[in-house]
Amino acid sequence: MTPDTLEKLTQDFFAAITRRDWADALERVHPDGRARQNISGEDVDARTLLTSMRGLVESLKSFGYENPRRILGEQAVVEQHDVRMTREDRRGITHDICILLHFDEGGKITRIDEYLDSAQVAAFLS
Repeated sequence: MTPDTLEKLTQDFFAAITRRDWADALERVHPDGRARQNISGEDVDARTLLTSMRGLVESLKSFGYENPRRILGEQAVVEQHDVRMTREDRRGITHDICILLHFDEGGKITRIDEYLDSAQVAAFLS
């Protein structure tokens, strides 16, 4: 897979989430895709992770990714980005997150690993 292809696949995945186009985001994930967040440390179905993320994003006034920094591998991308979230009461946060995306030869995401400061997010959501 070329670096340009990986770059586009990654951009398109995060753009779908930003647009809140969950059907598009889910379509980009392999049906057998797995995911892990450092919060729980457990492997879960990647689509289940996106479904729980949908609940969070839909509860917010605004949500977006900023300042992406990517390292491209053969079939994987490591991305650090800032997530800017604003609640309905206008309280906001910018949070630095690291995501690893693994792709199959067809461009579907087979694995998502997400690392974030759960205490900072929990304080924002409470």
